Amino acid sequence: MRLTANDTIKFGILTGVLAMFFDAAVSHGLFWQNDPFWSYWIADGLLITTIVSAGTAIIGIGIWQGFVLMGFQTLALEIYYQFLSPVGLPREPYWLSKFEIWTSGIPVHYLTYTAGFLLALWIWRRGHRLKKVMQNIEPKRIAFTALIAALFVLILDGIITQGIFLGYFTGITFLVHRFIIAFVFLYLWSSYVGFDGKGLISGALILSLLWSTFNMYLGAVGLPHDFPFFLSYDVLWSRVFPGALISTLLGLLIARMLMPEGVKQP
Repeated sequence: MRLTANDTIKFGILTGVLAMFFDAAVSHGLFWQNDPFWSYWIADGLLITTIVSAGTAIIGIGIWQGFVLMGFQTLALEIYYQFLSPVGLPREPYWLSKFEIWTSGIPVHYLTYTAGFLLALWIWRRGHRLKKVMQNIEPKRIAFTALIAALFVLILDGIITQGIFLGYFTGITFLVHRFIIAFVFLYLWSSYVGFDGKGLISGALILSLLWSTFNMYLGAVGLPHDFPFFLSYDVLWSRVFPGALISTLLGLLIARMLMPEGVKQP
């Protein structure tokens, strides 16, 4: 399948964002449990977008193309950090060891990048099918259902994650962050993926990962009244992520009853 020039760069950007998201959540958040810092995220995201956009323009879009392009991306990244740059820039630069680059880096990065590409491909194909449906639904109705769904998942997350799994209140700022992330994500997911069975389950999983990843790198707890601190990786994966997943699944199941019919179709 071939894309137009403007669709090619859009797909490249989408893949770059999703591949870096999985890299942040799984590679560095779960497997290595570290933060390579801003220079890494920017350079790697642009590198993925470059390779996917150029590669898609040449060989087209599809599953086998994703496996090939992510192989090139993984090799390019490891070469870059072997010879051209340390991680940790601009605050704490350090050079990765050969083991970190070639032994653990290649399989972990390849798997997470490929997951990002396959998700981007799935979203891209579903988005084209939903395009005609969205033309018949008023934007304000999508916005309203996204707002209600965000409130449902936030309330359930407060009860399940904070009340049961954590056992303490994480702060007003924490809740505000979760709400605005949920609203933007659910509006986007409603417009491009939908909330049939597959869309609902995948949406709950991605939103839970998005919340947890935000708390790994940017979202301190305790604000505004207490001194801010970051939850440990162990707490995030053993308590926060499971609680968020249960909350988003239940909240989206309830909110689905209010969604337009076109959004709920496979």
